[in-house]
Amino acid sequence: MVHILFSEKKIRQLKVRHPDAEVLAHPECEERVLRLADHVGSTTSLLERAARSEARKFIVATEAGIIHQMRKAAPDKEFMRAPGRGGAEGSCEACGECPHMRRNTMEKLYSCMENLEPEITLGEELRLRALRPIERMLEL
Repeated sequence: MVHILFSEKKIRQLKVRHPDAEVLAHPECEERVLRLADHVGSTTSLLERAARSEARKFIVATEAGIIHQMRKAAPDKEFMRAPGRGGAEGSCEACGECPHMRRNTMEKLYSCMENLEPEITLGEELRLRALRPIERMLEL
């Protein structure tokens, strides 16, 4: 849900203030945001790009938790959250953090893998629609 909240207009404005900044975007972002990106990729790909790029500044359009990892990997570089479409500073629409991501833990993942539950059953049409963004991300 975080990826659809980024503002194309506000990213453009931030880019004007920081013309030397690279825009990094997750493929789940809307197309108009992806068109602004210098690099589109998975979370791992964005982290690797930030560490290897010659750029010193980055505008990051993905879940904000990755910025901590980017700062650890490249402490000499500056990372800015891509701005959201709406809401005041500090609101959910401006924070770039997905409240659901914090629910996932290694223990819960282990339990799911060990017990093969909870089981989620989808209709074939919905399953195929859900498969498209996963395949697109893997292609990138």
